[in-house]
Amino acid sequence: MNSVDTDKYSLPVRYGPEMRVLVVGGGIAGLTFTALLQQRGFKPTLVERIPEYGSVGYVIVLWPSGSRILKGLGVYRDLLDVGLQFTTYNVSDEQGQMLHSYSVKSVTEKYGPMLSTYRPDLIDVIKKAVDPGSIRMNTTVEKIDQTNDEVYVTFSDGTEETYDLVVGCDGVRSKTRNMVFGDVPLSHSGMNGWSFWVKPSIAKTLQIAEYWGTGKFFGVWPTKGRLSVFTSIRNDARELDPVESRIDRIQENFKNFGGIVPEILEGLDDPNEIFHGHYNDLIMKKWHKGRVVLVGDAAHAILPTAGGGVSMAMESAAVLADELSRADSKYIEQSFESYMTRRRSRVAKIQTQSRMMGKYVFTNNRFVSSARDFLMRFYSNKFHIRYWDTMLKEPI
Repeated sequence: MNSVDTDKYSLPVRYGPEMRVLVVGGGIAGLTFTALLQQRGFKPTLVERIPEYGSVGYVIVLWPSGSRILKGLGVYRDLLDVGLQFTTYNVSDEQGQMLHSYSVKSVTEKYGPMLSTYRPDLIDVIKKAVDPGSIRMNTTVEKIDQTNDEVYVTFSDGTEETYDLVVGCDGVRSKTRNMVFGDVPLSHSGMNGWSFWVKPSIAKTLQIAEYWGTGKFFGVWPTKGRLSVFTSIRNDARELDPVESRIDRIQENFKNFGGIVPEILEGLDDPNEIFHGHYNDLIMKKWHKGRVVLVGDAAHAILPTAGGGVSMAMESAAVLADELSRADSKYIEQSFESYMTRRRSRVAKIQTQSRMMGKYVFTNNRFVSSARDFLMRFYSNKFHIRYWDTMLKEPI
């Protein structure tokens, strides 16, 4: 990113919806943010690198704090049509012996349902609240230059446009972040693993089932008409994962697991349908620079161990949209600072929770994992509810 010096505030001031806004990244955060701005009268442009939305994606557990944003957008009933409500999840050891069954019914009665959804279904729900004419597919940002007054953007199709602000919603590997902030290293958790879909008939109930091993984790999450598997192993080396031998590695790592795991492993047949990833999070001191601001994973990626990354991204989108509705193009950085002030503490809390959970669940020490399994039998539902309550009662 290049910065050009000009006389500050030399251009006419634009207020609220008059501001020219570019949103980079058409995932859940970008679509949510765009819809919220349009609801307030803004006319943002959203660019997304893929040619069209498809059927590739994973399971998402949406917290009430995330799904209630869709109530305001008028698409919450559509979410209920595609999401599966759950009130219980079961934790077992790697042999398949139940350690504890937890109910979140009192939490859902207080805050609203926990909903597991297929990511493409959630995308389709949010898109209903977005003006399709505002989305430019198959388009990326290739260059960003900014002055005190404006941001000049060059797109992959060669066009150039001028904006009052640019909002990067392009994920943990954000190209926007790289162009504006430089190389910001991700924090590797020491965990990586695989996620994939299996036959729904394998599940005996429509509740979440988790199997905790030593340095290994195997989770099964149902949603409507689908069954998702999320696995993890502790591996600090960040080894490569060739597709052709992917199934062999999964089966080898979890061959001693019980419960429904053997049936799932036996049914694996297409390694191209299995996603592999290293689990990283991201902590940045500042989420904005000049007239460019980051939202969601681009600013504050969260480990999947807390299960709240998508909800956190939607919350941040809602807060930034709220701040911009009372902003103008002259004092835009004040709005960015207010956005960070409102979000930083909550995001840091969830990031800390996810890191602590990762160390607890994915411990690589046999003695520690045995002690963990023993203690889990006595970790009451009361303490479990308190954990959820502390995360859901806070304002965004």
